[in-house]
Amino acid sequence: MTAKNSADVSEAAADLVALLADEGVSHFFLNPGTDSAPLQEALAAARTAGTPAPQAVLCVHESVALAAAIGHHMIGGRPQAVMVHVDAGTLNLGCQIHNAQRNRTPVVVFAGRAPYTSVPQIRGHRDSHIHWQQEQLDQQAVMRAYGKWHMEVPRGRELAPIVRRAFQVAQSSPPGPAYVMLPREALMEPGSRPLPRRLTPAVPPGPDPGALERLAAILVAATKVVIVTARAGADPASASVLARIAELLGAPVVDQGDRRNLPSGHPLHSVGDPAPLESADTVLLVDSEVPWVPTQIAPPKDARVVQIDVDPIKPAMPLWCYPVEIALTADSRAALPLLEQALLRQATAELRQRWSGRRHAAEAEIAQRRHQAHRKAESSRSADAPDAMLAALNRALPEDAVVIEEAVTSRPAVSRQVSRAPGRFFDTGAPALGWALGGAFGAKLARPEAPVVAICGDGSFNFSVPTAALWSAHRYAAAFVTVVLNNHSYWASKQPVIDLYPDGASVQANDFAETQLTPDIDYVALAAACGGIGQVVHSPQDMEDAVQWALAEAGQGRCAVLDVHLPQP
Repeated sequence: MTAKNSADVSEAAADLVALLADEGVSHFFLNPGTDSAPLQEALAAARTAGTPAPQAVLCVHESVALAAAIGHHMIGGRPQAVMVHVDAGTLNLGCQIHNAQRNRTPVVVFAGRAPYTSVPQIRGHRDSHIHWQQEQLDQQAVMRAYGKWHMEVPRGRELAPIVRRAFQVAQSSPPGPAYVMLPREALMEPGSRPLPRRLTPAVPPGPDPGALERLAAILVAATKVVIVTARAGADPASASVLARIAELLGAPVVDQGDRRNLPSGHPLHSVGDPAPLESADTVLLVDSEVPWVPTQIAPPKDARVVQIDVDPIKPAMPLWCYPVEIALTADSRAALPLLEQALLRQATAELRQRWSGRRHAAEAEIAQRRHQAHRKAESSRSADAPDAMLAALNRALPEDAVVIEEAVTSRPAVSRQVSRAPGRFFDTGAPALGWALGGAFGAKLARPEAPVVAICGDGSFNFSVPTAALWSAHRYAAAFVTVVLNNHSYWASKQPVIDLYPDGASVQANDFAETQLTPDIDYVALAAACGGIGQVVHSPQDMEDAVQWALAEAGQGRCAVLDVHLPQP
């Protein structure tokens, strides 16, 4: 025991706390259990001693913890860490494991593991009947399809190099989740001091020079280029470069809405509207997971398709079969400036004149569709439709507000009506619902000076474990506004029934019992129960004032929930 307290030796749990701080983790999202006791003690010791440590953020549901980590990374760009309780806590991460995978979130998920020994002389031994029930044949299997890497810490002295490796893998391109299992005995064993140096993540890939020139030549030879992107604007600086490329080529940018990928109000910005694809002869894909849905809209069959993506083949999507002619494995932050230079080298005066004409035509088409979207908002005021509500929301938002969006079937209306600059709009980026409130909580922790507004459907609001998310937000002074677009149904699950069985029993009898969210939940009372406040919004005329009121309440430290009633579809 004497060696454990010497200057050179500490418990492995203390090493973990020091390693998290050294890796740049500012907030450690956790849900504790019997297995995390050594870590809780190490965090308390670090607070007492004033030694470097991340802020521990208690989340009363694991889904909120990982959702918050995803949102925190989107805003701050820092590596993330989450701690959950053995197999049960890992299972409770649920859909957020999927979201972390698809959003390429560099997060290390730590999970306890049932102690191995029942020998009382071994510190951390089994001392409860649950230690037998919590042990699984393959606890890591839960993460196997979604994570990049997994490992168990066998001994305290091995913890530090394993954690260093986990953060290196999680942050290297393409980034994603790593999973580390922590037996309690290992956490209580002596660690390794001095700690090993940080393992530097791999430098993000740059494009092959020859392939980049060939890709640029295809764009130069095209008659009509359309750019499709979902996340190029994850780094706002890339949005500016992409805008210059679009302007040079006269190419509309189909923004799929995971982020805002062009400067706000840019005349070539086609947000959520893939119509330009139908007449393209060349399509440039940049950081796009699903460029188009072939049964709904697609470029002509003879169109040439080229791609820039850090993960162009997408092996985690078994049937990703888009006809890409040149796929550049490259981080778009590095590739887009090089592509701009390659295009400028090939841009003759004649080409520039031709591209200028294409640009004016594309801008006119996009302006016409924008006008139609604004008219849609105006004409639907009396019907309380999403467009009108969201147009009023947009008018009330200050420029520095960050929008977290999980609106599901109202997502097209959000794209049409909510205008944000790059770096101030973040969609869930994956179809696993229940991210919005935890994501907003994490975003607020990462950018406390900015107002944060979550826009979600009533279904995704409930999936978000709202009591847990709002509770944590109040505990850590990270209040945000939630706008619940409440159509009293799972419309995303009702619509396929109508599409697949237009003459079926459901339609004939108007019987959609499985998708009706009735009786109504009192979301205002729910907010109040968690320390917040709320109000019901019935009309677009009331929406703007309601948003301003909610923002003021959040500014005073209370989460505000707006229950925005829409017609039931």
